Amino acid sequence: MRALAERVPFHYAWVVLVAGVFANAVGVGATFWMMAVYIPAVADDFEVPRFGVVFAFMFGQSFAAFAGPFVGRYIDLHGARRALLAGSVLLPVTLVATAASTEVWQLIIGWGAASMVRALIFPIPYNWLVTRWFEKRRQAALGVVTVGFGLGGAVVLPLLAAVESRSGWGAAMVVSGVLVFVVHGLAALLIVRDHPSDMGLRPEGASGEADTPAEDEGGFTGPQAMRTMTFWLLATGMMFFFTGQGAVTALAIDFFDSRGVAAGAAIVAASALLRAVARLPLGLALSRIDRVFALAMAVSVSQALAVAALLASTSATGIVAYTLLWGLGGAFAPMLEPLLVTRAFGVRHFGAVSGAVAVVAFGGQMVGPVGGAALFDALDSYTLPYALYAAGFMVAVVLFAAASLRVSGREHREQAERVGMRVGMGTGERRWFGWFG
Repeated sequence: MRALAERVPFHYAWVVLVAGVFANAVGVGATFWMMAVYIPAVADDFEVPRFGVVFAFMFGQSFAAFAGPFVGRYIDLHGARRALLAGSVLLPVTLVATAASTEVWQLIIGWGAASMVRALIFPIPYNWLVTRWFEKRRQAALGVVTVGFGLGGAVVLPLLAAVESRSGWGAAMVVSGVLVFVVHGLAALLIVRDHPSDMGLRPEGASGEADTPAEDEGGFTGPQAMRTMTFWLLATGMMFFFTGQGAVTALAIDFFDSRGVAAGAAIVAASALLRAVARLPLGLALSRIDRVFALAMAVSVSQALAVAALLASTSATGIVAYTLLWGLGGAFAPMLEPLLVTRAFGVRHFGAVSGAVAVVAFGGQMVGPVGGAALFDALDSYTLPYALYAAGFMVAVVLFAAASLRVSGREHREQAERVGMRVGMGTGERRWFGWFG
């Protein structure tokens, strides 16, 4: 691999980044986007209400959230490659086992196991690798690696949905496992290395011998971050944000079916494709964006407007407005958490802090779809749930604004100085602290 790194006409960090894009596409497509297909398919197959199936999937997802801090801490200590290699084997095994479920309780156990080991392959590992392989363009690279999240919906979702329509949801899960094993396994085995120094290189964009490697930069540990008000404002903001993000996506096909729109899967794929296409230029542009908290607020507003447009009308006009707002605004969605975490708490303990934020944020990812399904079963309508999701995005705006003020405040700056954080950590921003982060 070192010989390959020396021959390519660009820094090997970009090879790692591209591997992350495609690996994330497969992982997210198989275990996140496909839930929108599995929920109605499993409910019909098992002949049970939507609530029970949504609860099974979201309860299973909770295992991924609670595994996050432990996986993040492990990666901080031992690197991402070991986690990726283990996940590329364990996730396919659990997906194949889940595909054999014939009752809801079996689905809960199987999807719970799959979700727990899913934490080994995304979202922390490749975000962590970016913080090690990139210095000057770190913030932009954190944006670009999330292109895979959109590709998962635009490319992997239609592929697996076609398998489901022909052979059933169980066959789609088996194919998902095969894709994860091949793509993630080969990427981890042949391409990924934890640090540039493992290949005799320095981080991309490092300008001199005096530059500080990411693992030696200052930053808050997980417990230190969790003792700050900044952490709880940021994490709660992410919770409200992902309440809508997760629920609207998971219930989208069922929502369109309830409104008599036959092309629900195509609409979901179109918005995902728009996100995927937009993420590359938007991600590269992040190196010029200093105020990441203001960015988080703007994205939240766009998502609230998208849901409001859909509630107002499911005519062609409403669907186009939703697709554009949900697609373009949502292109930033998976970028927000790593950008906000690194801005507020540094990169040295990124895995642990990011995992802790994910645990809090998952509260919204759990309550949103399950609550929405319960309301649908009671009201035979998604109008109230979707209105609540739009309101939740606006609550996130307020919380992100409050977090930005804390980050720019004297108390947080002093805490940052005590843990060795410094201005100009190679993420491309002109300053760390200021109005709206």
